[in-house]
Amino acid sequence: MHPITNIVFFSAVIIFSMFYMHPVCLAISLLCAFANAVAVSGKIAAFFGLKFLLPTALMLIIINPLFNHRGKTIICYLPWDNPLTLESIIYGFATAALVCAVALWFHTFNKVMTSDKLIYLFGRIAPALGLVLSMALRFIPRFTAQFKLTKQCQKQITYCGKKSLIGRIKAIARVFSIMVSWSMENAMDTSDSMKGRGYGLKGRSAYSRFRFTRDDAVVLAIMLSGVIGLIMLIIFGGVKYRYFPSFKGNFSDAPSVLFYCIYAVLCLMPIAVNGREGLRWKRLRSRI
Repeated sequence: MHPITNIVFFSAVIIFSMFYMHPVCLAISLLCAFANAVAVSGKIAAFFGLKFLLPTALMLIIINPLFNHRGKTIICYLPWDNPLTLESIIYGFATAALVCAVALWFHTFNKVMTSDKLIYLFGRIAPALGLVLSMALRFIPRFTAQFKLTKQCQKQITYCGKKSLIGRIKAIARVFSIMVSWSMENAMDTSDSMKGRGYGLKGRSAYSRFRFTRDDAVVLAIMLSGVIGLIMLIIFGGVKYRYFPSFKGNFSDAPSVLFYCIYAVLCLMPIAVNGREGLRWKRLRSRI
């Protein structure tokens, strides 16, 4: 899809995931975010969820009740005389779901919104912002790959082969120093290269391979209609939920059910579009 369509979708789902903590909406966002991440990355998304997000979620679930003592349903008292409440435990689960959902959405965002798309979106409006976003999104993958390469090289020539604690500390410090120098040099090279090409100058033309098609218009119209509908339901429909001091909210009334359906359709738009394109491709191949 066109970069404008992509950025509208990710902005909508990330904002709703971050600021609307209704339990059902969190579950929808988490499941749909995982489905989109798997559709984009496959096994990498599952590995990312198990290795990084699951320990983070468990940590949030455990830590939140230890420091958050709000809520009127007291289960017991901790050894330091603070109450352990049911509301704080459930809120810990909600917070963990929120963090995991947002992380998965950003994982998909990083795969879909490539550097050329960000440069296309912000290159003329805010050239510096577009360049910074482009460099930031590709920094972690490039840094990880370069870190592994540097570590392997250092194993052959310096302290990395030593098994002592002091040797390993020196090796890590040396590799980290090399990576900091590499990162700064790479950033300066990129900045000088873009400046040499006249990036950000007034009147500078730029090649773009993106075209806003009729499919983009249809998908964008559906997404904007869904976002407006969700906002109207939040304002006038009373789709609300609170965790403290006690649980209270709407689950099964008509506005809530309608909100769930619209939200699920919005979150599953990429899978629906990709599924439609896959069916179209199979149909075209069958005619050959």
